[in-house]
Amino acid sequence: MADGPRYRELVETDEYNAQIESLAQAYSDEVLEAALMGVLWGIATNPDQYDRVTGNIWQARSRAFDAEHPCFRIFFGIPNQNEVLLMWIEEIGGTEEVGSVE
Repeated sequence: MADGPRYRELVETDEYNAQIESLAQAYSDEVLEAALMGVLWGIATNPDQYDRVTGNIWQARSRAFDAEHPCFRIFFGIPNQNEVLLMWIEEIGGTEEVGSVE
């Protein structure tokens, strides 16, 4: 029996990489790291505990600690017991959108 959590390798698709690069233009490395660290750890350790969108795709959402930090939704697959395939990342509405009136 293992002493600690088992970490799966996070494999990024070309689409995911392109989206991260785009987000890096809008946010600093520190902001992205703060927003994604916890959710990526969760995906690496317990990917099957997240919501299943289709038969082969799951989704996870990050949480913002304050209005200045963005929230993201990550779509991923679980091709085997050793890897998680990060397929898509998108920014989702934060608290600033909830309170805005147009």
